[in-house]
Amino acid sequence: MLKRRALLLNFALFGSALLSGCSTSRQIVVDYPKTETSILKPLKGQSAVSADDYYVQLVSEFEFKGDSALKGGCSDVGASYETGDMSAALLFKIHNDALKYKQEASGFLYQATTGKCNFKLETKKAYLTPWLRLDSAKDTSLEYSFLTSNSREANLSQLVGDVNTASNLMMLTGVGTGVALMGKLAGSWVESAAAQPVGNKQPSPSAKYSSETHNLPASVVLANDGGSLNQSRLAVYEVVDGGLKMWASETKLLGEMRVYPELVPSLLLKSSVEGIPDAHDLSLDELMRTPIKTVSGEVPLRQLFEQIDPADRPDFKPDWRDYDEIVNQCRRLKLVMKGMGYNKFDRNAVLFYFLDKASPDWKSFNITAQQAMTDAIRPRVLEQYRAKDFSGCLASEDYAVMKSMRLPVNTVEDWDNLTSNRQKKEGVISSVQSLGRQLLAALSHPDKDEMARQLYPLLFTAKDGNGSVLLQNHLSNFGLESLLQMPPIADEGVAINAAKLADVMVGLNVESFSCVRPAQDQGQPLANIGILLFATRPGSPREKGGALEFEVAQGKISRLSFQHPTFRDFEQNIADYPDLGGCRIEADFLNKLH
Repeated sequence: MLKRRALLLNFALFGSALLSGCSTSRQIVVDYPKTETSILKPLKGQSAVSADDYYVQLVSEFEFKGDSALKGGCSDVGASYETGDMSAALLFKIHNDALKYKQEASGFLYQATTGKCNFKLETKKAYLTPWLRLDSAKDTSLEYSFLTSNSREANLSQLVGDVNTASNLMMLTGVGTGVALMGKLAGSWVESAAAQPVGNKQPSPSAKYSSETHNLPASVVLANDGGSLNQSRLAVYEVVDGGLKMWASETKLLGEMRVYPELVPSLLLKSSVEGIPDAHDLSLDELMRTPIKTVSGEVPLRQLFEQIDPADRPDFKPDWRDYDEIVNQCRRLKLVMKGMGYNKFDRNAVLFYFLDKASPDWKSFNITAQQAMTDAIRPRVLEQYRAKDFSGCLASEDYAVMKSMRLPVNTVEDWDNLTSNRQKKEGVISSVQSLGRQLLAALSHPDKDEMARQLYPLLFTAKDGNGSVLLQNHLSNFGLESLLQMPPIADEGVAINAAKLADVMVGLNVESFSCVRPAQDQGQPLANIGILLFATRPGSPREKGGALEFEVAQGKISRLSFQHPTFRDFEQNIADYPDLGGCRIEADFLNKLH
């Protein structure tokens, strides 16, 4: 009996020892970061990446990869614990000295007591930086600190809460909803955030905790031949010590902390990462109403411009007729937007709609190809349009960016094409216009003999040589044969010399001529046929007047035809094209012929 009781006691002591060894302890371990590098790809349609192409925002996110407590059979998941026997936290510190930007953010908070279900893991997606242009983002440095403690006094929960409160003042989220304008405004914004009462952001001095701090590789790397993006991954493990296997520990992967850059090509326009932003069919007022997030809340873009120093602030209501003043305000706007942190797409969209709002010189410079070919706008006027190219504000690269966003602008290449096509058109009708002006000058001379002398070098037919021309009459029977003292003339006409032509024109008793225009066929000027109108005095054999068509061959006038003004739909042509080849015929002159 005594032996039996002693054996039971020994078993009880052994069981007590086993039970004392069953209590577990946990530790959280963060592995060294692994970096994944990817090439920074050019936007669609571009051959290379420039520092002004994208905005970058650094993001941290925890990817949970372990088994959930629910799968393990726990029923107290989600219980609230203010403190715990064991706690761990991962914190980020972000610096950008060029922008005077400093920030802290939390990665995760882990708290636990003994027992499988008594833990809490808090993670959230954190935006470590505002949206920054590539050239600004490359100067951003990032370090992480891993803190662990078995002390209640450490209160890492309070520390993480303080960091989150401070970071919420500066974190701007949402693609396309705004940008942290990190230029001249950055300093005052950071000071505003720092002035908020957010706590100590340090563990208690009496707390026992351990920490380690490491730098992460730069998320954005730029070089002359392109750039690359770095994503960092930090594996987070749970290590369980003790239990029945007192001599062993169990390691489980909880998840990975990812730190990666997000890219967008625009914050004011519709866009995708792969494509160029689309800026067409907008207005300056629409862009100025775009909401921008600041530490003071959401404000429209227009209000941010109102906060700019008056010495730098652009005037959005200048004298639109003053070209030099418009260029000056355009340049101010460009510099201010670049200082604010906007990239080339957003800058040039605002610049385009600023100029397009009411500047006549801007609309003239960006004339369409169809308008540039109309005779209402002479080549010398086109030259004046091109001369006002806003080069004091916009470079050729700016025009290229605007054009890539579907904005109607003329690049240098566009203007070269416009000028070349117009010169070709002018070349087609130049010989007709030149001979037509000489013909008009000769016919306008009051002296018949002098008229004949001036007409002679202008006329030529292959059959009769210099000084001769084929004369046709499709106007009416106004007595042409009597003026020429010839028998009836066939429809194909008759060859006459310069003296006979002078007799005819003097006999018609012409009062006035119109200017010379190239004839047209289906809206296109003919290279070898011109036409002019003439009005006669009372008593003329041809009452009212008519039209005189001439044909050019081998640089001389080979044919002249008296035509009715409706020939070749001439009257309608004047209505459709009042200016053609530098000749404008007013309706009043045409009415004299009726």
